[in-house]
Amino acid sequence: MSEEKNTKVKVEDEVKELQPEPQPQPEPQPTNMEVHKHPHHVTHKKKWAEYFLEFLMIFLAVFLGFVAENLREHSVEKHRAKQFLQSMSLDVKDNIKHLDSLMHEDTVLMANHDSLVNWLLADSATIDRAAFSRTMGAVWMKNFLVRKETYEQMKSSGSLRYVGNIDFLREMMTYDIALTFAQTRNQDFERKYYTELFIPALYKAYDLPCQITLDTSNHSDVFKMEKLANHHDVLSANDAAVFRHDMGAALTLRLERVKRSLYAFREARAACVRMDSLINEKL
Repeated sequence: MSEEKNTKVKVEDEVKELQPEPQPQPEPQPTNMEVHKHPHHVTHKKKWAEYFLEFLMIFLAVFLGFVAENLREHSVEKHRAKQFLQSMSLDVKDNIKHLDSLMHEDTVLMANHDSLVNWLLADSATIDRAAFSRTMGAVWMKNFLVRKETYEQMKSSGSLRYVGNIDFLREMMTYDIALTFAQTRNQDFERKYYTELFIPALYKAYDLPCQITLDTSNHSDVFKMEKLANHHDVLSANDAAVFRHDMGAALTLRLERVKRSLYAFREARAACVRMDSLINEKL
């Protein structure tokens, strides 16, 4: 037992001799590192030139964006204004065509009615009412309905400011006033007399066969046309005088109303021609 213990101690001593002795570790030395601050560090104080440059860049970005949007909107409105003018040109041409038709038919009507007034002024002892009604024929009145939907749309949408200068806009207003006046003459002035006085006066002055001539829809009725062709109705004495008075008054006032409408139509047509010419220049 004692030998084993001695042997164990001896081995341990030999192992200790073989292990190297621990070397002392040097103490860590403080490292002196230079710190560089970033120019945009929170603690970095900017110069006034840097603030001004940043403000200028932001301002230019916003301003150029505004200019670009304004130019784009202006271009869109210009294109829309051109489309409006093209549509308005069609309206103007349609109004001219309608006015030409009205003026032609009113001229024919006035010539017919004027000849009838001269017939009544002849002061003959008798008057053939049947022949008079056949000469007058059907009585009608054409309505003038202005086409200005495009112009009204341009006003409501605010596109008028893009179509031209102040002179062009003034001419458009003159065009609108002339057309409105012509329509008022036709609808409120001529039509009122035609429906309320002229037609009732004719039906009162004519007998039944003569009344057939007043409506063109009767002219396709063979039976009624035969009755009218064979109808003889000669008035004399007081009946002839009354007929001359009533029909003369009706025709004279009718001529006066048609003349006023015709004058308004001519003014409106002249305004349409000027407007059409100006629009073509713009397009």
